[in-house]
Amino acid sequence: MFYEFIFYCRELESFLFRNQIQEFKEGDHDSFFAEVMLRYIQAESLKIPQTEKQKYPNLPWDKIDSLWEKDLARAYDYIDLKMLYYICAYEIPKITKTIKLEAR
Repeated sequence: MFYEFIFYCRELESFLFRNQIQEFKEGDHDSFFAEVMLRYIQAESLKIPQTEKQKYPNLPWDKIDSLWEKDLARAYDYIDLKMLYYICAYEIPKITKTIKLEAR
């Protein structure tokens, strides 16, 4: 469970870096990929037991668990692309870095 969560976070992070994505545009395949990856990240986060999450208290687990509903979906069939980019480019790297540092 936890390994899948980390895997999807790293994949999304490397996707943005590898493709040098600076923003998402409406109807773009890159934004669709990022949406799908964030859904996987959220789904895997929900599978992680609380005992495991407590090992990483610096991560905003509540926010990760409700990522899609609260931060991205602003209206029916509308995704806030700026928020999507912000989460992918800034929040996901913080998660992977925190896990890497605290796992030592």
